[in-house]
This record gives sequence, C-alpha cells and structure tokens, in this order.
Amino acid sequence: MPKISLCDRCNFYSHSQLLVCAIHPYGPEWGICSDFASAELWEPDDPQSYDPAMESEYGWHPIFTGKCPECRTPFSRMRIPPEQWRCKCCGWEDDL
Repeated sequence: MPKISLCDRCNFYSHSQLLVCAIHPYGPEWGICSDFASAELWEPDDPQSYDPAMESEYGWHPIFTGKCPECRTPFSRMRIPPEQWRCKCCGWEDDL
C-alpha cells in the first residue's frame, strides 16, 4: 500500500493494514499529500516567537516528552493534547 513518510504523523492516518487514511484510502498517488494535517503533540504557532526557555522550564511535561513524568507511560501522539493531563497507569495529573 503506497503511503508516504508523513502518513504516520497525520490526523487522517487510519492505523489500519487495509486503509492508509480517510481521505486517501490507498495512499496519495504522487508521493506528496495536499491534505496532510499534522498530528504532532505540540508545535509553536509562530516559530519566530518560540521561547526555548519555556521548554527547559517545563521540558519534563508530557506535551514535550510524550510520556508521563512519573511512570514514563506514553501518551498518544495521535490525539489533540488534553486540557487536563492524567495518566491512566499511575494517576499522575498535571496541575499547570
């Protein structure tokens, strides 16, 4: 099935062996996809205004690491970040 390297990081990716995504079930035809929508956990709206100090202060947070800071259980990188972070494994909750 022809998928491209971006497929795994797209909101439309189906995580199925039978379909690549909801828009292009058999994968994009030309090796590029004009419908790609990033499923990354976090990226700055304006990279020019990104403050790296923020990451060093909160670099332990799951929005940066993708893992629970207590038990290291991974959070899904295919979902929009929640308003309240809570680990299903150990019960850790974000109090930011």
